[in-house]
Amino acid sequence: MALVLGLIAIYAFFQWKKAEEQKAIDAADRARADMAGQLADAKAHQVTVVPTQTNLRNVLYAVQPMEAGVRVSPAFYEKKLTPRDILPDAFTDQSDIVGWFATRKIEKGDPLTPRNIGKSLPFMEQRISPGMRAITLNVFNAQNNLTGGFAIDGDRVDLLYTEMSEDGKYEYDTNILLQNLKILYIPGTNIRTDKTDGINPAPPPGGSVGVTFEVTPEQAEALDFVSHVKNARLSMILRSRIDDTEVKIKPFRAEDMDSFKKLQKISDKSYDRVKELAAEIDAKAKAQGTEGTTNETTTPTPPSP
Repeated sequence: MALVLGLIAIYAFFQWKKAEEQKAIDAADRARADMAGQLADAKAHQVTVVPTQTNLRNVLYAVQPMEAGVRVSPAFYEKKLTPRDILPDAFTDQSDIVGWFATRKIEKGDPLTPRNIGKSLPFMEQRISPGMRAITLNVFNAQNNLTGGFAIDGDRVDLLYTEMSEDGKYEYDTNILLQNLKILYIPGTNIRTDKTDGINPAPPPGGSVGVTFEVTPEQAEALDFVSHVKNARLSMILRSRIDDTEVKIKPFRAEDMDSFKKLQKISDKSYDRVKELAAEIDAKAKAQGTEGTTNETTTPTPPSP
C-alpha cells in the first residue's frame, strides 16, 4: 500500500512540474507577443530622421565635351553634390554661367571653374581694336630693361631705336621711333606690392622677351623693317596713361656726351617742357572735373503767345 501511495505521489509531482513549466512557456510566449506588438506599434508611428549633410553643395559638371570657344548653355552641365572643401572655386547651382565661353577644351565630367570657362575668350584677337594689328617685338634683354619691370598689359610706351657699332659695344645715337604704343601682352612674373603692380620679364642672359604691341598696318611695316637691322636695338620706356601727347625732340647722339654742359642744357630744356605739359594736363583735368557738376537749373523758354 505504501508503494502505491509513493507512485501516486511521484506521478502527481511530475504532473505539477509539467503544468508549471507549461505556464512558464505560455508566459514567455505572451511576453514575446506583447513585445512584438509594441515594436510593431513603434515602427508604425516612428519618424524617419535623415541626417542633413551641411558640408555639401551643388557643383556644376560638364555632361559632354566642349571645345575651346564654345558658348555654355544649360545642356552642357549638370549639378552634383560635392564636399565644400573640394573644388572651392568651382561654379555652383547659384552661378549664372549661361552665355559664357569654354576657354579651353573641357572633357565630360570635368567641374566648371574659372580655369576652363569665362565671360569672354582670352584670345589675342579680341584685344585688338578695329583697324589695328598686333606685332611682337624683342625689346627686352637682360642688360636693358628700361621700364624697371613695371609695364603691364594695357600700358602705353614709347619705342626707342638705337644704332650701334658693328661689334655692338658702342652706341651711335638713340631716337624715339614711335610714341604712345599700347601693350597688348607682356610675358613674365607678376609683381604686386603696396606700391607697384607690374610684370618682371625674366629673359636668359643676353636674351630677349617678346612684347606684343597694338599698331597700325603702316607702323607694323616700319617696325618689322627696323627690327631686322643688324646693328640696332629696340627698347621701350613706360609713359603715363593720362599723357597721350607726342614730343618732338632731336635724337641723342654719341657726341652729345662730349660736353657735360651740353647734356645739362638738354636736360634743363626737357624739364621745362615737362612742367608745361604737366600744367596743361592738370588744367584739363580740373576743367573736366567741374563739367556737369553745377546745380543750376536751365531757365525754360517761355511758350510762344
